[in-house]
Amino acid sequence: MLEASARMRIAAKGGARRFPGETGVKSLQRGDGAQRIVPYRHPVVERSIMAGSTAQPRGIDRIAASLEPAFPLRMLGFGLIYAWSTCLWDIPLFLPFDGAALQTDASWMLSAAITPLACIVGSLIGRSRELATFRSLYVVGPLLTAIGTLCAIAHPLLSGSVQAAAYVVAGVGTGVGPVILILLWTCLFARTETGIVETVVPASFVAMLFCAIVVPSFQGGVAVGIVTLLPLASGALLLLSKRALDLGAIPRENVGERRAPGTVKAGNIARMFLVIFAVYGLGCLLPSVSLADVSARADTGATILGMLFALALAAGIVLFSRHINFEALFRWISAPFVFAVIVTALGTPAAAIAARALMNAVFTGIEIIMVLYFIRLAQKTGRTSTFFMGIGECAAYAGVFAGYVAQPAARSLIESGACSPAVFCLLLVGAFTIVTLLVPRRDVVWAEPSDPPERTGDATPAVLGRGSEADADDVIAARRIAVARRHGLSNRETEIFLMLAQGRSRPYIRDTLILSKNTVATHIRHIYEKMGIHSQQELIDLAQEGE
Repeated sequence: MLEASARMRIAAKGGARRFPGETGVKSLQRGDGAQRIVPYRHPVVERSIMAGSTAQPRGIDRIAASLEPAFPLRMLGFGLIYAWSTCLWDIPLFLPFDGAALQTDASWMLSAAITPLACIVGSLIGRSRELATFRSLYVVGPLLTAIGTLCAIAHPLLSGSVQAAAYVVAGVGTGVGPVILILLWTCLFARTETGIVETVVPASFVAMLFCAIVVPSFQGGVAVGIVTLLPLASGALLLLSKRALDLGAIPRENVGERRAPGTVKAGNIARMFLVIFAVYGLGCLLPSVSLADVSARADTGATILGMLFALALAAGIVLFSRHINFEALFRWISAPFVFAVIVTALGTPAAAIAARALMNAVFTGIEIIMVLYFIRLAQKTGRTSTFFMGIGECAAYAGVFAGYVAQPAARSLIESGACSPAVFCLLLVGAFTIVTLLVPRRDVVWAEPSDPPERTGDATPAVLGRGSEADADDVIAARRIAVARRHGLSNRETEIFLMLAQGRSRPYIRDTLILSKNTVATHIRHIYEKMGIHSQQELIDLAQEGE
């Protein structure tokens, strides 16, 4: 495949050689008319250098920089908001609740009812602007969540009007605050290089797993303090990440690589909403089917085991799926969802634990892929990430609320003998099968490019045969193809080599050639080995030498 254009702006991408203060590379015109790739510094960094500053980080930025030499660890703060939710609602930590998780408390029900409403408000705001433009929310979100946490834990110890007020504050704080934090993090990811986001989002759920394992070892005031600090820590790391992105310390998404914005049909948005809502609703209804008693400790173990499975599931989707979209997601989660329903029908405690572990894996996996997908959808359509993520989170939390509200009716139906657990599980499998028919199979994110590149093997003779009619761009491309042939690259490797020589990013290559992340990484590694190089910058230099 021949890349016809050699005129481009090249952004910093993974694997490229970096220089001090560099935030990217760009193309300059040499005196002889050829292109030269040079290091590029973000304007903020450049102004700092021109002013005589060494652009060294200060204070907490210096500490963060020393801890994250290559990977932006501060961005793992995204997972802390989910760790907070798991520790507060799903794990029995707090003495006023007699060894039961807060998910059984009325404050959880109020919070679960408010959260979808907050998501709807966020999505409506996102129709015209990103939520990140409201700077006060960077403080309001974490504070609301922390105050709501304290009220949720303390309200059983209170009485009268004070208890009622604490109950309301708990519902509003824990319902609205986390939504603000999630949407603000999504706004940040939408501005960040895709390769980093696809690593950070799954990795941030490792922080959730770590907290779910470590925090239960504490009790009383220590546990309360840790859980209350989690949303505050997430907010602080969000501000640090935003600052690093603004200064160019974290690579930004290359806007220049985006094609003309596409559109998403309203019907597809509605289908995505219904699919997410139904999966969460059916999944949360499942525990009511089993009559087996499961201890709080066993339930916590199932939650942790499900998170581990979900991380492996998300890694598989990111690495091996050609597209990170709903079709890929359902291809991977269908098996664990169906198996969770099947083992629930067995009615034993072990089966109930296995079902909860599988369903936790499904929920966590959906959350990870949903974040990645809606960020890409926003970038491809030119709409805000707040809009799409607000819709997705509204569907998820509304499904959770509906599932738990329906649990008493389902349990009553089974206990009365009107429906057996096996029949009920069969109905759930049928409902899930119908839901999969609603999954959008094709959308604007993965639409074919309007100007698809030519195939290398067929294009080379045509270009070389045009002689004097070939323009400068085609001549440069033909010479680059000759460089690829000289190093023994295959046709597919030559396609990728040409794109890398133009400074294209790995996500761009994946989208254009419809390849998985793992496949592209393998091809690039083979290209580097055959050419005896170690970075994209060296590849660009080698391609220019052949011109």
